Amino acid sequence: MNLFLELLLFLATLLYSYLEAFVKLFVPVRRKSLAGELVLITGAGHGVGRATALEFAKRQSRLVLWDINKSQQQQHPCAGLYVSPAALWAAARVKDFGKWRMGRCKHAAWYSEGIKHGVEETAAECQKLGATVQTFVVDCSKREEIYSAADKVKKDIGDVTVLVNNAGVITAADFLSTQDHQIERMFEVNILGHMWTTRAFLPVMMNNNYGHIVTVASAAGHFVVPFMVAYCSSKFAAVGFHKALTEELSALGKDGIKTTCLCPVFINTGFVKNPSTRLGKILEIEEVVQALMEGIVTNQKMVFVPSNQSIALLLERVFPERALNLLKKISEVKFDAIIGQRSTQ
Repeated sequence: MNLFLELLLFLATLLYSYLEAFVKLFVPVRRKSLAGELVLITGAGHGVGRATALEFAKRQSRLVLWDINKSQQQQHPCAGLYVSPAALWAAARVKDFGKWRMGRCKHAAWYSEGIKHGVEETAAECQKLGATVQTFVVDCSKREEIYSAADKVKKDIGDVTVLVNNAGVITAADFLSTQDHQIERMFEVNILGHMWTTRAFLPVMMNNNYGHIVTVASAAGHFVVPFMVAYCSSKFAAVGFHKALTEELSALGKDGIKTTCLCPVFINTGFVKNPSTRLGKILEIEEVVQALMEGIVTNQKMVFVPSNQSIALLLERVFPERALNLLKKISEVKFDAIIGQRSTQ
């Protein structure tokens, strides 16, 4: 086929796709059943992972829950070592950044509110809903632990059909205040961990041409935020991984394996301290998980929460830089962050 005919085919396909999308506005969306599916969720001890496990339990799925924490713990004594951007600028005006110098505990800012639940507490709640649940303590920053736990799951429980890569960590700090091990940890958990779990469970999905891989990313995988350089970078990588994997599965003809990527704005989980914005709101865990579950049962590839992020993504590509900068000032995104600590230890 020559180039001219291929371009005509493209235009025809484009028009058909728009027409199809318009018709679907008036046709009920088909939702698949999740009953009996073997669902593995990482980071299931708290936050979005815990709430997602409960939703799958309500849908009669069989659950395998992974988390670094086995049971409920007290708040880490180093949690809460932050300084607000407003305080930063007050300090900047008097050139007194030293007053905001923070401690060097390697745990600071990974889980800003400490662990409210552990994987056993999540499992108990899911069992009350009638679900069959198996739990594993797994550090998703360690490839060997992931592969070892995955082998046990495949040998003792069965083939995972839905993989939810949810585990994530964050350090809110300016780039030079973010310590080397914190940067490594964010990439190990937020993207490499996704790759290792997917490599562990994808082969069987490909053999059966059946499964669903869920990537819990972030709006920070599409829009950059100051004082989250490493975190945004890891989430951009997670979004890229989802898109590339989706494309590769399509190229291989594995249309029975679905993929979904969740990209919410700030969620009220305590991981980021005191988030606020003049435009929009801070999300509650329940509304994020409801959007995720809807995305899974309808096989949506990208789930933005709130959904108007897709419009913002378009505007970012068409608005001039000066207008975008003004819009960012108007939105006034704020959260507590570590500022002015120059350390690589």
